[in-house]
Amino acid sequence: MVVDAKRLTDTPGMIEDSDIEALRAAGWDERGIWQATALVSFFNSSGRLEATAGLPPDKVPATARLKEATPDGRSALTLTRI
Repeated sequence: MVVDAKRLTDTPGMIEDSDIEALRAAGWDERGIWQATALVSFFNSSGRLEATAGLPPDKVPATARLKEATPDGRSALTLTRI
Protein backbone atom coordinates (compact mmCIF):
# COMPACT_ATOMS: atom_id res chain seq x y z
CA MET A 1 0.00 0.00 0.00
CA VAL A 2 2.94 2.37 0.56
CA VAL A 3 3.75 2.47 -3.14
CA ASP A 4 0.08 3.03 -3.99
CA ALA A 5 -0.22 5.81 -1.38
CA LYS A 6 2.82 7.50 -2.90
CA ARG A 7 1.36 7.20 -6.38
CA LEU A 8 -2.01 8.49 -5.17
CA THR A 9 -0.20 11.48 -3.67
CA ASP A 10 2.24 12.22 -6.47
CA THR A 11 0.28 11.21 -9.58
CA PRO A 12 -3.38 10.55 -8.73
CA GLY A 13 -4.39 10.61 -12.37
CA MET A 14 -2.13 7.64 -13.03
CA ILE A 15 -3.98 5.23 -10.72
CA GLU A 16 -5.44 2.46 -12.85
CA ASP A 17 -7.71 -0.53 -12.38
CA SER A 18 -4.61 -2.72 -12.18
CA ASP A 19 -3.54 -0.86 -9.01
CA ILE A 20 -6.85 -1.71 -7.36
CA GLU A 21 -6.61 -5.31 -8.58
CA ALA A 22 -3.14 -5.56 -7.02
CA LEU A 23 -4.59 -4.51 -3.66
CA ARG A 24 -7.35 -7.11 -3.98
CA ALA A 25 -4.75 -9.76 -4.86
CA ALA A 26 -2.82 -8.76 -1.70
CA GLY A 27 -5.93 -9.47 0.39
CA TRP A 28 -7.53 -6.03 0.63
CA ASP A 29 -11.33 -5.96 0.55
CA GLU A 30 -13.46 -3.18 -0.96
CA ARG A 31 -13.98 -1.46 2.38
CA GLY A 32 -10.27 -1.47 3.20
CA ILE A 33 -9.37 -0.12 -0.24
CA TRP A 34 -11.96 2.65 0.08
CA GLN A 35 -10.88 3.57 3.63
CA ALA A 36 -7.19 3.67 2.73
CA THR A 37 -7.89 5.74 -0.37
CA ALA A 38 -10.10 8.14 1.59
CA LEU A 39 -7.49 8.54 4.34
CA VAL A 40 -4.62 9.17 1.92
CA SER A 41 -6.78 11.62 -0.04
CA PHE A 42 -7.87 13.47 3.10
CA PHE A 43 -4.31 13.96 4.32
CA ASN A 44 -3.20 15.06 0.87
CA SER A 45 -6.02 17.61 0.75
CA SER A 46 -5.51 18.97 4.25
CA GLY A 47 -1.74 19.11 3.80
CA ARG A 48 -2.09 21.06 0.58
CA LEU A 49 -4.56 23.44 2.21
CA GLU A 50 -2.14 24.09 5.09
CA ALA A 51 0.76 24.59 2.69
CA THR A 52 -1.23 26.95 0.47
CA ALA A 53 -2.38 28.98 3.48
CA GLY A 54 1.18 29.14 4.81
CA LEU A 55 0.19 27.41 8.03
CA PRO A 56 2.54 25.12 9.88
CA PRO A 57 1.00 21.64 10.25
CA ASP A 58 -1.36 21.25 13.22
CA LYS A 59 -1.50 24.98 13.95
CA VAL A 60 -4.71 27.03 13.94
CA PRO A 61 -4.62 30.82 13.55
CA ALA A 62 -5.75 32.72 16.66
CA THR A 63 -8.40 34.44 14.54
CA ALA A 64 -10.00 31.17 13.40
CA ARG A 65 -13.67 31.03 14.32
CA LEU A 66 -14.42 27.46 13.29
CA LYS A 67 -16.11 25.44 16.03
CA GLU A 68 -13.55 22.67 15.49
CA ALA A 69 -10.70 25.18 15.82
CA THR A 70 -11.61 26.63 19.19
CA PRO A 71 -8.63 26.15 21.51
CA ASP A 72 -10.79 26.06 24.62
CA GLY A 73 -9.69 22.78 26.12
CA ARG A 74 -13.07 21.15 25.49
CA SER A 75 -12.02 19.48 22.27
CA ALA A 76 -10.37 16.09 21.95
CA LEU A 77 -7.75 17.86 19.83
CA THR A 78 -4.92 19.91 21.22
CA LEU A 79 -4.58 23.06 19.14
CA THR A 80 -1.84 25.64 19.34
CA ARG A 81 -2.44 29.33 18.67
CA ILE A 82 0.07 30.98 16.36
